[in-house]
Amino acid sequence: MKRAAVLCSLLFVFAGLAGCAPDQSEKEPPDDTVETPQTQETQLLFDSKFAEGIAVSALESQEVSYTWWKYGDASASTEPYWTLGQYGNLSKTRENYDSSLNDLSLGTIFEDPKGIEGQEGAFYTLTNRSGSKMIKVDPATGTAVLNADTSKEYIDQQTGEIVARRDGEDWVHMILQQNHPTVTLAQVDSFIMSLDFTLDACDTYDNSIGAAQFQWIFSVHDKTSPIGDYFWFNVTLFDNRYEVFPGTQMYDGGKADSTGKFIFAPTGEELFGESGGKVTVGETYHVELDLKQYMLKAFEIAQSMGAMAESEWEDLTVSGFNIGWEVSNVSNVGVTIENMSLRTVTSGA
Repeated sequence: MKRAAVLCSLLFVFAGLAGCAPDQSEKEPPDDTVETPQTQETQLLFDSKFAEGIAVSALESQEVSYTWWKYGDASASTEPYWTLGQYGNLSKTRENYDSSLNDLSLGTIFEDPKGIEGQEGAFYTLTNRSGSKMIKVDPATGTAVLNADTSKEYIDQQTGEIVARRDGEDWVHMILQQNHPTVTLAQVDSFIMSLDFTLDACDTYDNSIGAAQFQWIFSVHDKTSPIGDYFWFNVTLFDNRYEVFPGTQMYDGGKADSTGKFIFAPTGEELFGESGGKVTVGETYHVELDLKQYMLKAFEIAQSMGAMAESEWEDLTVSGFNIGWEVSNVSNVGVTIENMSLRTVTSGA
């Protein structure tokens, strides 16, 4: 059942992570630091249960306008810590294509909402008119569900016939994003991500181009670089092209607004350990990774391939991420995310 909500539109400055959340880096980190005589462990995630709502992006990754999705007990005046990037605007490349059908944006004082709000049990839901995207959030547990059905976007809207994405054309994103307190990698002993996830669906209708990828992505920046140099570090948790993900060492490309920056991703065996890295629909997986050691490896490989040539390890920082789907083939996919954590561990005095 739809519910009324107080919604507003905001403008934010794009900073650092491409298509990333509004800058939260000046806010105080969550107050759950654990200290012992030997170590200090600091949780970096803000609002890990999504209690303060989510700022929903426009369809264009370079736009800076957001509408706030507020639900439950969320304060109507508190800026959300999380952003949902719902990028992919096919009206730029397809004739007579109405991309507003795929839009999750909510209402402003100037415009009626395109997204449709609702509830499913304990979950608050937001979907679009085409049914191609849905997010569900339970703020009591911090569980989030991200669904994308690109068979309802990569189509001829007049006939309903599937028309696969063309090379260079936008692809569908459903990614949760957040900026966190800056981590200087050389100054921490460990930088640890962990989560539980369940692949709820993966039905592929056309695999002639692209893939369906569920990833947790970081950008690693050189804080001293006059050009703001950085590389991408991808934790690829699922890629429908592979039984076990083989890893990535390449440059970003494939569409007009690609960054051209180096991308590194560990292999499935490195992420999943003894389970081997094969991800099956309906199974729940726990992944925990010390990002620091892998980001050092990624930096060394990036330099060997011509990236980050003027950078030093001591100057590399991380301050934001996105997690979710990038679906460039024709697939219906869904994932449930639980128990997300991002923390640093440093030696005590």
